[in-house]
Amino acid sequence: MSMLYLIAFFAPCFYALSILIESLLSLNIFKKPATMCFFVSLTNSLFVPLIFLLDFPSIPTIQSIIVYIILALLDIIYLYPYYMALKKTDTSIVSALFTIGKIFVPILSYILLKDVLRPVQYIGFFIIIFASILLTLQEKSISLFRINRAFYLMLIASFLWSVRMILTKYVLTIDSTWVNTIIYPNLISGILVLFCLASNKLRSDIQKHAIAYLHKFKIFVLNEFISFLALVSTVYALLQLSPVVSAAIEATSPLFLLIFISILSLTCHKRFYEYHVTTSKKILCFALIILGVIFIAST
Repeated sequence: MSMLYLIAFFAPCFYALSILIESLLSLNIFKKPATMCFFVSLTNSLFVPLIFLLDFPSIPTIQSIIVYIILALLDIIYLYPYYMALKKTDTSIVSALFTIGKIFVPILSYILLKDVLRPVQYIGFFIIIFASILLTLQEKSISLFRINRAFYLMLIASFLWSVRMILTKYVLTIDSTWVNTIIYPNLISGILVLFCLASNKLRSDIQKHAIAYLHKFKIFVLNEFISFLALVSTVYALLQLSPVVSAAIEATSPLFLLIFISILSLTCHKRFYEYHVTTSKKILCFALIILGVIFIAST
């Protein structure tokens, strides 16, 4: 079980790194979120063959296929409000808003999966959510919360992601091969995103940015590889963990985001300079996150 929790913690680490890369791509290259969604979904499907290194897929049931189609749609749709939010506010705030949205997970998990945890685990869940939000928010951020459209955009994105996590747990209970949950949604999303070409306006913008995409192809590949590793970690952990526990672990991503931003602020893009957290605040939030993880892991 300790190894399972270790694997689960790879997910927030990879997601934090991915959000930094995606914020730069979204701001500096693609002005339209839909165009970014197209190239991201297309690139993500390239990593499907890697899963064969872990296991081989099986033929899914009709019921599983329906869920995989829904998962593929969610993979594409949630990206739009997510990239819109990245254009409207700071990376750290987007991360915090994504964490807030994870409060939907225990509600959906109870309604759809009848998943019930011990009270101390719910306490741990909300401690982690609170600490992660506190870690990334400052006075400036709180004022932006009240007036910035990013708040509503990220609530939508986070809700869709929460639904995706619940459906992933559900399909893992009806499909005996866990790699199916990675392979089929990725393949289907790679096909569905091609329908974007049916829109003349979007097709024109995709063609306009095709050269920029090719120039940044290595960065796209790196980012989607990181996202792919995060997805694999999440799905594998969900084999045995409750969605609420998994969501709590993923909610620690602002902690990893802080670490990455601290490193980048010393050597890289000035966009990350605005994100400063006092040492006492870091220690407090880190202690709370550890306490929350201990509560969550208690059996």
